[in-house]
Amino acid sequence: MPTRSALRPENALTPRLVRREAIQLGAVALLTLVALAVGPHGLRVAAGAVDVIGALLTAVALIVAARSGGRRTALGVYAVAVAVFVLLAALNLR
Repeated sequence: MPTRSALRPENALTPRLVRREAIQLGAVALLTLVALAVGPHGLRVAAGAVDVIGALLTAVALIVAARSGGRRTALGVYAVAVAVFVLLAALNLR
C-alpha cells in the first residue's frame, strides 16, 4: 500500500507554508508580549502558559524538520521560535 504524500512531514515544509507558520508564531508571540507589557498578573500567567505550550510545540516541529531533510528555512524559523517562546515564558511566569 503506497503511503500518502499528505501524511509525510517533509511535504508540509514548503517555503509558503513555513512562511505562513512563521507569521502565525510571530502573532502569538506578539500577543503574549503585549500581555507581558500591559496585562495584569493573571493574564501574564495565562500568556506564560501559552508560551510554554508554544515552546514545546515548536521544539517538536524543529525535531520533525531536522529529521525530515532539515530545510534551512524551517529549521531557522522553528529554532528562533523556540528561543523566543522560552524567553517569553520565563518573563511572563516570573
